[in-house]
Amino acid sequence: MREITIDQVDTSKYDTIIAGAGAGGLLTALGLTAKGKKVLMLEMADRLGGVWHGYCVDGYRLDQGLHVITRVKRGAFARFLRTYLDPPPEFVLHEGWFFRVHEKVGTIPSTVGETLRWPLTGAKGRLGLARIGAKIKTMKLEEMQKHKDITFQEYMESEGATNQVMLDVMQSAIYMAAGVPITRASAYEALRTLKDTDKESTKLQSAKRLIFGGSEYDEGIAIGGMQSLVDRVTEIIDGDYVLNAQVERITEENGQVVSVTANGHVLEHATVVSNIPLWSMPRIVETQNDTATDFFKKWDHMEFTKGVTMWFGLDEVVIGDRKSRVIVHPRPEAWMISMSTFDPSCAPEGKELLGVATILQEGKTPDDMVKLVKENGLRSYHPEVIDHIEMEHVQSSYATRAALIPGQTDLDRPGPETPIKGLYIVGTDTAGAGVGLQQAANSAEGVLRILEGRI
Repeated sequence: MREITIDQVDTSKYDTIIAGAGAGGLLTALGLTAKGKKVLMLEMADRLGGVWHGYCVDGYRLDQGLHVITRVKRGAFARFLRTYLDPPPEFVLHEGWFFRVHEKVGTIPSTVGETLRWPLTGAKGRLGLARIGAKIKTMKLEEMQKHKDITFQEYMESEGATNQVMLDVMQSAIYMAAGVPITRASAYEALRTLKDTDKESTKLQSAKRLIFGGSEYDEGIAIGGMQSLVDRVTEIIDGDYVLNAQVERITEENGQVVSVTANGHVLEHATVVSNIPLWSMPRIVETQNDTATDFFKKWDHMEFTKGVTMWFGLDEVVIGDRKSRVIVHPRPEAWMISMSTFDPSCAPEGKELLGVATILQEGKTPDDMVKLVKENGLRSYHPEVIDHIEMEHVQSSYATRAALIPGQTDLDRPGPETPIKGLYIVGTDTAGAGVGLQQAANSAEGVLRILEGRI
């Protein structure tokens, strides 16, 4: 892609205008390029990628947020990149999740045998977990969908699954995906996360997994960091981009999108893909179409997630393994992973880069969360981390995705089509299985299918 200024734009040169150059916008542009189409991207920031981004601090290479990519073998994001990048990106799988509840450490068991040996609770709790775990692992997606309008807490109570340690561990797992506690997370989204599937499986397949478990975790780290992926994608895309281009209006006439206005410039075009957050669209879309108005207005109060990521550069290797570690108690829940163990190039030789993530709690500042994580968890259980910090960097993400609460599940959210002909929406807050980058890829795939043969 080539960077141009807004006054250099000639819209007749492009097959599509893409408003917003986050993950959804870039993936859509990548797919359109493969189909021989040329795009114009308008980005309000001074760089491409949104939270799909990385940079260096004191010799350590950081991502914008702690990105462990789920379903790197079978998920939409990895599949999209394998389809359109040659050679495909390299991911290194992690080796499991470890949850700490005060002095005890255990995984989320995947088989009946593991459940009955679970170290985090007593015999009664293990039996309860075995019962509810078996039900979740063998549950059909259709049955899960029936629970989309209640919280996971309500679902667990209806099943008599009230062991507190079990609920606390599940909350920590779901918190990272849904961005809200189990008292607010949609039961459907939580159940799907715990079963780790977006597609239906047979009862025999479910039973086998329940007895024998899976062969490996399908989650991993992108070698080279997220910025390397952005750089590779933008090198391939055929088109131009404008930075610091604030999209002020997307205009409809007679049911058809006709223009995008950015920085006061009206850019006429009949095909627009919006990667603008869904909750911002009601104030941007200019339409006399009541159906379109109602369509976007429904999402102007959409709740989104915010997180805090702490990056610690250590003067020597302290953790040194490829595991995801979650501190459940004492709270706040914190997720820690040694990024340099997966990809040594992100830290100076002989040193270690740790990423620690948590959800930004209401009424707290990022500095408050850093202090809580350090004092409530790391100092007690990983004092060696505190003792070896030589670089500390804190990120507070803006709205990265919709909170997965009742009314905002992937079954509720729209996309990629809208009531306005020629206007499509992509991104992490649109409809599509999975969260984050999986949704971005699913929505991009959806747009490509719709546009096939239309442009």
